[in-house]
Amino acid sequence: MKNKKNIIKIEQDENVNRRVMNFFSGFSDETKLKILLSLMEKPRSVNEIYNYVGKEKMTLSAISHQLRQLSDTGIVFSERNGKEKIFQLSNDFCWCIIRDAYKHFSGEKNVECEACNKIKFNDKNKRRKI
Repeated sequence: MKNKKNIIKIEQDENVNRRVMNFFSGFSDETKLKILLSLMEKPRSVNEIYNYVGKEKMTLSAISHQLRQLSDTGIVFSERNGKEKIFQLSNDFCWCIIRDAYKHFSGEKNVECEACNKIKFNDKNKRRKI
C-alpha cells in the first residue's frame, strides 16, 4: 500500500487543467520554445526575439503572434519602453523546468535549482514529500 503522504493531490478543476495545458503548450512548439529560451537569457524586444529565433525561419508577424499567445496564457508579459515592447518571462513560474529538461535529455543526472531546493524529494521513490 502506498504512503498517502507521498502522493501529490491533483486538481480536477477544469479551469486549473486548462491553465496547466496552456502552460505546457508554450513548450510544444519549436518557435515558442526558442522564444522562451531567448527570454531566459534576458528581457527582449520583438526584434531581438526575431533575430534570436532566426529571420529565415519565421516572419516578424509570426513571432508577434506567438508572443501574443504566450502573453494571453500569462507565460510572458511585456512592458513599454518608449515605442518598444520589452517581453520577459512571468515571475509566476519556476523556469528551471526548461533547464532541467535540457539537462535530463542531455544525460546530466545532477539537476538542482536553488529556487526549487525548498522542495525536498524522498530518494526512495522520487516523490515530493508533503
